[in-house]
Parts: sequence; C-alpha cells; structure tokens
Amino acid sequence: MGDGGKWVCDPHRLKARPNCLIYSAGSNGDFGFEVHMKKVMPHCEIHTFDQRRYTCPQNVCIFHQITFGNGTHPNNSKSWATILEELGHTQRKIDVLKIDIEGGEYSFFSFLMQSSTKSLPQQILVEVHPNKPNNIHAFFELLRKHHYAIFNKEPNLIAGSQFFEYAFFKLNSEFFKALPTNATKK
Repeated sequence: MGDGGKWVCDPHRLKARPNCLIYSAGSNGDFGFEVHMKKVMPHCEIHTFDQRRYTCPQNVCIFHQITFGNGTHPNNSKSWATILEELGHTQRKIDVLKIDIEGGEYSFFSFLMQSSTKSLPQQILVEVHPNKPNNIHAFFELLRKHHYAIFNKEPNLIAGSQFFEYAFFKLNSEFFKALPTNATKK
C-alpha cells in the first residue's frame, strides 16, 4: 500500500512468454519496480522512460530520456508510435506499461488510445493524480472504450487522499458488449 509496489495480473503467464516486454514511464530515478520485475521475471526486456537522465541498474533495464506525449512537446516529447518504431517494437506486444507522469496521464492516454489496437499494452499500471472531475471521468471512459477493465485500485497514502494507483487489463471486446434489452428468458 502507498507509493510502493504495483499489481501485475497473472505474472505466471508473463513468465511463460519468452519475449516479455515491459515499459516503465516516469521513474524519477527510482528503479524499484524494474528491479523487482527483473528479479521475478529475468527473461523480460524492460525499458524505462523519463524526462530527466538517469541510469538503470546494471542488467535490469534500458533507460531512455523521453517524455511521453504527442511528439510536439518542446521537452523531447515522442508519440507512442514513434517510440515503438524507434525501439523496433512495432511488431511486439507490450505486456505491461507502468506509468506515473505526475498528471500527464490525462493528455498522454488520449494520444496512446489513438494508436493501432495491436500496439496497446496488455496491462496498464498508473497513478491517477487529482484533476477536474470531468477529466477523471473522461480518462476512465477512454480506457473502458478501448476494452480495459480495472483489476486493482488502492490509495497512494504517501501522496495524499486524492491519489490512487490503478491497474487495468485489456480484455476481449466481447466482454463489454451489453446483453440485448429485449432478451427474454426461455
């Protein structure tokens, strides 16, 4: 609980994937998530992204000084598609995206969800920062529209009462189809 660990759904399945790929954005120099993931799943390839320059612990991750965005931000912003292309990951599945970008999640996720469906991560672990209620509602609606379901929520007790850690899993679109309203029981 707090500002510590993140929840990953079905880590046993990730252990079985020979080309597991994890992205971690907004490390702020703290590589605890990456170190633990590498310990639990040593075969996973982990890429860490941040605006500032840091150095990943040896044999844990690959660091990139990049700001996630739409590619027009003056602070070295790159779009999701550009990042995947530059890293040679356009044909690979992103298993986990852990992201803590201090309120930037609202604008970044609108850019992320414009990407092709096959490039969207299977799991998203995100710290949601306080914002206007309409932005928060639109954020969750955007994730639902792209077939993500919450599998964990916990307060970030260190940051404050309005900060929450969420974990989402991308489900088959059939899961979200409503039952017909005129369905009758036979």
